[in-house]
Amino acid sequence: MRSIVAFLALTVAVSASAAVYKWVQPDGSVVYSDRAPVENTAPTELPELQEIKMPPPPPPSPDSPASAPPQQSQRTAYTKLQISAPADQSAFRNNAGQVTVKLDLEPALQEGDAIAVVLDGKEVGQGKSTALSLSNVDRGTHTLGAVVKDAQGGTLISATPITFTLQRTSVLLQHNP
Repeated sequence: MRSIVAFLALTVAVSASAAVYKWVQPDGSVVYSDRAPVENTAPTELPELQEIKMPPPPPPSPDSPASAPPQQSQRTAYTKLQISAPADQSAFRNNAGQVTVKLDLEPALQEGDAIAVVLDGKEVGQGKSTALSLSNVDRGTHTLGAVVKDAQGGTLISATPITFTLQRTSVLLQHNP
């Protein structure tokens, strides 16, 4: 460790004593460099660097929050995740295949967590909202579930899956005039 500090101090000392050259290009721009543009060029004297010393910060008072040990973020465990719509064992018709999913979650979703909705074993939506509209769901009987995941993808709470039947008009049953 001492050798690293000594090396850094030597590097700073050498670079601080390095010569600086100044010249004006034909286009009028001013150039500063540690290398002379041509031989026999004298280095330029730079003004002394201005140094501003900051006063040390006052010591923290015993009752200030800065002196308190850092606390872990307070997480509240979820107590309820329930699918409130569609109702379990329900059957309904929607020819566009739209299914509105509504969830009851207690307490409210916490920062960093997300809600995932699963239809027939496949995740079909993820976000922060407790309401989701599924589009173009096939007709038939489906199993719907939901989980709350943390930032690492771990499951914090799961809803009891429900079953519903979506009825859609079949193309085979349409009348030809």
